[in-house]
Amino acid sequence: MKILNNQQRGSDGFFGKKPGSALILTMFIMAGMLLAAMSGAYVVLLGIKTGGIQAQSTKAYFAAEAGAEKLLWEMRKNSYSYGSVSETAIFSQLFFTGASYDVYFIDFPPLVFQSIGDYHNTRRSVEIRM
Repeated sequence: MKILNNQQRGSDGFFGKKPGSALILTMFIMAGMLLAAMSGAYVVLLGIKTGGIQAQSTKAYFAAEAGAEKLLWEMRKNSYSYGSVSETAIFSQLFFTGASYDVYFIDFPPLVFQSIGDYHNTRRSVEIRM
């Protein structure tokens, strides 16, 4: 069995004239794969963050809805007297989940109330017109 050195092998043989070209090509392929993986991870991270913000917004919205329902219940069942327009909340509640609402008397006529729900620095509001 005869062993050939690099000069005796042809350019179409296993070894070419540039022995570092395979390493450079491998590095480019690995860099492309790393770039694709990092881009995919970034998209997934944005989706997770957006989902968390959406969940907070939904909880704040439901807190605002709870305030609106409390106002309607008080007006219908307990004949609540709404008084005059003011900047202080007429109803407020803090839930054990951390969500809260404040209900304000905004304007008349027609009667306009605003219920603002808050959850982890996310605020949503509901307006009631009667």
